[in-house]
Amino acid sequence: MKILITGANGQLGLTLQEVFAGSDLILTDRDELDITDAEKTENFVEAKKPDVVINAAAYTAVDQAEIEKEAARKINVLGAKNLAAAANKNKAIFFHISTDFVFDGKTDNPYVETDKPNPLSVYGSTKYESEIEVEKIAGKYFILRTAWLYSPFSKNFVKTIAKLSQEKEELKVVKDQIGCPTYAFDLAMTIKQLIAKVEESSSDDKLFGLYHFAGEGECSWFEFAKEIVKLSDGKARVFPQTSFEYAASRGDNVTADRPTYSPLDCSKIKKIGIKTLAWQESLAKCIDILKQNNEL
Repeated sequence: MKILITGANGQLGLTLQEVFAGSDLILTDRDELDITDAEKTENFVEAKKPDVVINAAAYTAVDQAEIEKEAARKINVLGAKNLAAAANKNKAIFFHISTDFVFDGKTDNPYVETDKPNPLSVYGSTKYESEIEVEKIAGKYFILRTAWLYSPFSKNFVKTIAKLSQEKEELKVVKDQIGCPTYAFDLAMTIKQLIAKVEESSSDDKLFGLYHFAGEGECSWFEFAKEIVKLSDGKARVFPQTSFEYAASRGDNVTADRPTYSPLDCSKIKKIGIKTLAWQESLAKCIDILKQNNEL
C-alpha cells in the first residue's frame, strides 16, 4: 500500500511515519508540495498514485490566524479541498484531520458528530469550512475531529510545560477551558486501524464519514499541566488562571476566542471497534519517551 502524508514534518506527520514504518510512504511538506495550488496537487497525486492520502498539513497557530486570516484559509480550506479532489480522482482513501475548535463550547455535554458546529475563531472557522469541502468533494473519506494534540515531536503543550517545569518555580495555566488531551500516536494508530477495517470490509461505504477521536476523559489545561509536571518530575508549582487573565498577560497580542468546554464524545468510533485510552495513560507513555530521549 502506498501512503501519501502531507505535513510530514509536523508532530502528527512524524508520528505517522513511525506508525507506518515499512510501508511505501510519500512524504511531503510545503517544500515538496504546495497543497494550495490545485493543479500542482492534482498532478502530484496523479503521478504518485497513492492508495491513501493523509492530510496532516494545517495552519494551527490559533492566535496568529486571527491576523493571517487568508493564509489560514488557504492552507486549511483550499489545501484540504485540493487534496480531497485529487484523492477522489485517483480513487484513494482520504483522511482529513479536524478539531474540537469547530464548536463554541457552550454546552454541558461532550460533543457528538451530529452537533451543529459554531466556531469562535478564524482557525475553527477554516477547519469547519474544510470539513464541508471534504464531505462535498471526497469519495472515500474519513474526517477525524481531535483535540489538544501532543507528541514527543515538534512544539506542543506537553513539551513546553515539561521543559518549563524544570526551569521555573511557578507556572500559571488556564483553568476555565475543558477538553480532551490526545496523544498523536493514538490518533495515528486509529488511522492505521481504519485503513485495515476498509481493507477487511465488504461494504466499506458504511465506514467512511465523520468521527470524533480524542483521549478518554476530560480536564482543564491547568489539570493537564499539573499531570505533566508530576509525571516529568518537574519542580514548578502550577497555579490556575482564567482565560481573561491569560489574555491580559499577553499585552497587545491578539488572542483568539476558544471554546470553554469542548470534550469530544467518541462513542461512534468505538462502535466500529476503535478503542480510546485514558488521557493520563497516554500522557505517561509520551513523558516516558521524552525521558528516554533525554529531553527531560
